[in-house]
Amino acid sequence: MVVSSHVATKDKKKTPAAQLKRQVTVSPSHKSIEDEVIYLRSQNKLLNNALNAVKNTATDKLRKSYELVWYARNRTRYPSHQVSKWLDNSKEHSRDIDNLHSTDGDFHHGFNSGVLAASRMFKDHAEVSHVDSDSEDVFDSAHQAVVKHQEKIEESREAFPNASADTFPVLRADSN
Repeated sequence: MVVSSHVATKDKKKTPAAQLKRQVTVSPSHKSIEDEVIYLRSQNKLLNNALNAVKNTATDKLRKSYELVWYARNRTRYPSHQVSKWLDNSKEHSRDIDNLHSTDGDFHHGFNSGVLAASRMFKDHAEVSHVDSDSEDVFDSAHQAVVKHQEKIEESREAFPNASADTFPVLRADSN
C-alpha cells in the first residue's frame, strides 16, 4: 500500500477519515485489488506476530529486570522480607544475584536498570491500539487509533529512562 505524504490544500477541510481514504492507493506492483488484499493481510499477520514477539520479550525482560533492580536497591532495607528471601533463593535469579553481590555489582545493577528502562519503553511501543471493527466509520476509527498510539509513543519516549522500582515485586511460584 502506498500512502501519499502530500495532501492537497482543499483536503485539509475534510475529516481525518476522508483524508486517510484519499491517501490510500493500490500499489502498482500488484495486478489486482484482490492480490493487494491478500498481500496486505499476510503483511498484517507478519507485523502482528512481530509486535507480539517484541511485546512478550519486553514483558519477560521487564519482569526479571524489575525484580533485580528492586533487589539491588532494597536488599539491605528489607533483608527479612519475603520478596528478598524469595529472590535470594530463586534458581532463575541465582547467577544475577551473585553478580549483584560481586565486586562488579554496580555494573550489573546499572545494566539491569538499563534493561528495565528499555523494556518498559519497548513494551509501551509494542502495545498497539486496535481499531474498533464495529465502528460505522472504520477509517475514522483507524485514524483515532494511529493518533492515540503516536501519543503513547511520545509519552513513553519522554518518560525514558524510567528505571523506577518502588513497589515490591510479585512473588511467583515458578521461580524456584
